[in-house]
Amino acid sequence: MRIKEHEYWANTVGTHSVNARYYAIPKSLDDIVEIVKRAEREGKRLKAIGSGHSFSDVAIPDHYLVDISKLRKVLDIERYPLRAGVERKVHANVEAGMTIQRFNKRMDKKYELSVVNMGGIDNQTLAGAISTGTHGTGRYLPAFPGMVKSMLLVTSGGKKVRIEPSNGITDKSKYNERGVDLVQNDDDFYSAVLGLGCFGVIYSFILELEPIYWLEENKHHYRWSDIKPKLEDRSIFQDTDGFSEYRGLMVQVNPYKNHSAVVVTHSLIDQPRDGRTIDEGTRNWISSIFGSIPGAYQVVKAKARKSPHEFPNLIENSLKLLSGLYVNKSYKVLHQGMEYIKHRAYDCEFAFSMENGNNDFIIALEEMFDKAEENTKLGKYQTSPMGIRFVEKSPFYISPEYNREVAYIDAPCIKDTPRIDEILDDYQKIMLRNNGIPHWGKINTILSGKPEVLKKVYPKLNVWETKFQEYNPKGTFSNAMVDRLNLGRITL
Repeated sequence: MRIKEHEYWANTVGTHSVNARYYAIPKSLDDIVEIVKRAEREGKRLKAIGSGHSFSDVAIPDHYLVDISKLRKVLDIERYPLRAGVERKVHANVEAGMTIQRFNKRMDKKYELSVVNMGGIDNQTLAGAISTGTHGTGRYLPAFPGMVKSMLLVTSGGKKVRIEPSNGITDKSKYNERGVDLVQNDDDFYSAVLGLGCFGVIYSFILELEPIYWLEENKHHYRWSDIKPKLEDRSIFQDTDGFSEYRGLMVQVNPYKNHSAVVVTHSLIDQPRDGRTIDEGTRNWISSIFGSIPGAYQVVKAKARKSPHEFPNLIENSLKLLSGLYVNKSYKVLHQGMEYIKHRAYDCEFAFSMENGNNDFIIALEEMFDKAEENTKLGKYQTSPMGIRFVEKSPFYISPEYNREVAYIDAPCIKDTPRIDEILDDYQKIMLRNNGIPHWGKINTILSGKPEVLKKVYPKLNVWETKFQEYNPKGTFSNAMVDRLNLGRITL
């Protein structure tokens, strides 16, 4: 294991950085044990990092930074002692530092397996995406943590623990991982998997996947006024066959003037036998090429700084480019592209309950439209479309979709948007006022000093914090975000 001193690190958008006293790069499970013991022996705090895609301060430590990017192997699943009834061929055992991009390619090529769902980009590590609750879209599809069936992490004292729910996939009578304790308990599992990195350093996951499948993506243009009633009564989710729902659906909308919108739908299809046309096999080529070259972001950034007033029309024109049909393997469709733009976006994203016909997300979004128009008079401009995605209810205790189907409103801006923090602060206030709850990996400063909000939204917070204290008794794995929000101590 390599340990460097005084190493500078920053997240992808440069909003949080640290000059780490020690920067460790473990290459094995034993390396993780060694660095955890060393940090605790010295009374220092430690934080594992992946690709740095989170915009919040969740990855900021005090002393030790542990870069898990070298932990990217596919581990043995063939000889793992799964209990009877667990289908081995749809499970994968992988180290937690593997990026989603690498994982997708390996699963497809070697096992013909695919993720159930994923976010719009794939540069995150598995550990980072899972620990902060990364999600895609699909009213009956889980966020990324929903694929986790077993997790191996190194916790306080260098203890190695495999954590599963009470009905876990491991056959306890045949379990034989040397030096690793098996814990099969719902409270441990549903607390630690989406644990914000505070339960230890994650070494590996066993994930349940699906046989590779194909998706057809369609994009259609509407006015917000046309799709609003369909969102309100949920008819927007109805597939064209008349009796089933789309597998996935998302909406992108211009917050200005006539509110042009694009509805993106995903439908399961059989693998094309006769190949695909050029149009079917490629997303809109202008936006795909522009968003995938290094200079694209510099062009947009210059426009945001010099002519922000042009963005209402620029957003309108960009939505017009998002059209057409795209057919491909699942993970290639779920990956939305536009890397050089999206990797430099900066946003807040809130989840709203859709239970019992609740439409708070629509009320909040229209208030955000009004605020965006009002802000133009102050020289503040939104520099990207707003988005709506949908996620099924989750059993993980501090997931924003815990025990409730949700709609997420995403309000991204180009990182160099003038007065961006003021713009996002306006949106946060509106969304919180309308019963939204922030995504852990996005901007969530509105939660600072509001423990009553967390207690209200997360009925299992007391259990999560009890487990937080059990696995992190010395605060070794705590970080700047949990300090700021007092997480781990609100209910105890």
